[in-house]
Amino acid sequence: MVRSNHPSDRIVAEVAWLYYIKGLNQAEIAKRLGLSRPTVVTYLRLARERQIVGVKIQGAHFRINALADGLRERFGLETAFVVAEEDSQAETAQQVCEAAAQFLPDFVQPGDTLGVSWGQTVSIVSDRVPWWPVDGLVVRQLIGSIANPLLPTCESCTTEIARRLSAQCINLNAPAVCSEAGLADRLRAEPIIAEQLDRLRDCNKAIYSLSPCTFDTHVVQFNLATEQDISDYVAMGAVGIIAGRFIDRDGAPVQGALDRRMIGAELDVLREMEGLLVVAGLEKLDATRAALNGDYVSHVVLDATLAEALLGDAT
Repeated sequence: MVRSNHPSDRIVAEVAWLYYIKGLNQAEIAKRLGLSRPTVVTYLRLARERQIVGVKIQGAHFRINALADGLRERFGLETAFVVAEEDSQAETAQQVCEAAAQFLPDFVQPGDTLGVSWGQTVSIVSDRVPWWPVDGLVVRQLIGSIANPLLPTCESCTTEIARRLSAQCINLNAPAVCSEAGLADRLRAEPIIAEQLDRLRDCNKAIYSLSPCTFDTHVVQFNLATEQDISDYVAMGAVGIIAGRFIDRDGAPVQGALDRRMIGAELDVLREMEGLLVVAGLEKLDATRAALNGDYVSHVVLDATLAEALLGDAT
């Protein structure tokens, strides 16, 4: 089908109908009509410009847009997506993950290398990413593997995101945490693992969530750290955990005994990547503020309550 530089109102209206009335996403419309996704985006813009679609913004959404603008300005972010509260915290978290999943195919570009972290949030995102091939995309596992069938592992998150984006998947063939520091040192010195860790620097982008330094964090629940480990790191000033690593209120790394037993990306490596943070819940306020202060984040998807708290703290 040949596309004109001046598409008819009929095709523009059909795209608008499928998007605004039928509720199809851009990828689904592109597949149904044999269009590229950028063309769908262009037609949606033309629908507004030609007044085929009239836009009325409800009052609640002015608040959401103002929060997103405030976050971008305050923390120097490229993009910020703020999700309105649902009836429950669990439903809100699901919607945050859905928004992040829909953004991910636009976040990565052909030829990028995407680093993927682990946890419940990243797992939900990975299961909802649209099926959208990205040419030349490589997806790398940022943290070693965890032998626990109940935990959404970094390996499973990496594999699923790569599958949905038709990307090359490269897993990190090592445990996330070793029983003792000497063993971790020897594994990191193994040529295959050493090369995999070194190649994490190829990642120009990353997706991750974070945790507060509390005893109910996944890091403790699945035996990556003990409650004593958490207490020790908190005593040293830690307020949050990113990709298994601890940070203080300014986002600076907090080094402790657990770090010597871990195999995965160091925080200085993560900071060099263009980071997409996906987070929900007011209990993660301190950790989120620390990640933003530490320049780990270029793009964020979060809930309105958390966004308001971040901006309230900033004033």
